[in-house]
Amino acid sequence: IDQTRQDGFDKAIEGSGVKVLDRQFGNWNRDDAFKVMQDYLTKFPKIDVVWCQDDDMAVGVLQAIEQSGRTDIQYVVAGAGSKDMIKKVMDGDKMIPVDVLYPPAMVGTALEMTVANLYGQVPMRGTFTLDATLITKDNAAAYYFPDSPF
Repeated sequence: IDQTRQDGFDKAIEGSGVKVLDRQFGNWNRDDAFKVMQDYLTKFPKIDVVWCQDDDMAVGVLQAIEQSGRTDIQYVVAGAGSKDMIKKVMDGDKMIPVDVLYPPAMVGTALEMTVANLYGQVPMRGTFTLDATLITKDNAAAYYFPDSPF
């Protein structure tokens, strides 16, 4: 899925003039993303925006930015729809103005395909594109569930 997200990102910025300074795998982990961002903060004197493929990695990125005291980074964009990130969007946190929600159908579709395979049913074939809702300050309250474990 990480390659699919990367391909989608690349397609979205194609022809936009956005310059990608570097890409490194954050291992879907806060600590690893923290280290990657520390390297970027040392390597690049100016960074406008950071894109992370997951909210957990964004937590590490935000910690590195905060510890560095850098003010050139305008915001971080991530995805997963974690309650902490949606709360930041709701509260107008300038560093997290949006988040991208992974649709619950993504997990449901994967489970359906797995169960069908276990029961010897013909597996579904093809490409399945599921909506990934953009969470903004205007719609964040509809996606915020404070009792959620994630």
